[in-house]
Amino acid sequence: MIASPSYTVSLEPLSAEAFAPFGDVVSRPTGERRRYLPTMLNCADEAQSFSLWISGAAALGELPLRATTLERHPYSAQTFVPLGSARYLAVVCAATSDGDPDLPTLRGFIAGPDQIVTYARNVWHHPMTVLDAPMEFAVAMGVTGQQNDDVFFGLDATVTLVMPPQLRRR
Repeated sequence: MIASPSYTVSLEPLSAEAFAPFGDVVSRPTGERRRYLPTMLNCADEAQSFSLWISGAAALGELPLRATTLERHPYSAQTFVPLGSARYLAVVCAATSDGDPDLPTLRGFIAGPDQIVTYARNVWHHPMTVLDAPMEFAVAMGVTGQQNDDVFFGLDATVTLVMPPQLRRR
């Protein structure tokens, strides 16, 4: 029997530059009236409706975390606006030529509660996971109305997310 591959993803601070291949990151507006989200409305023609909902994420007890599922949204970008003060994870990867997750490209980011994340269309990402305390998110994306807006991929490989020592809270 061939063993499935194993990947360890060391989390890094989230920045707009590091996250750019996967979507956008902006901070909540402070001292200004509005902050626009550049990729938020990136939708295919099939995504005729726009949906906004509140989603809760359970608190994560402790890292390391084993990732078992990735998801993507083929018809629309998906934006998460944190509605609390907890840090959260943004775990992403590119796609292979056949569209499956390209696990060697996995990256994991620690987002602050003031950071808004937009996953670009078709970007594979881990379901929303928060650190520190439970938190809700306002989530926005275009939808087709055909129940085909979400694609899930169960991971056969062992994927472990770890906190590097320099990022641990004291």
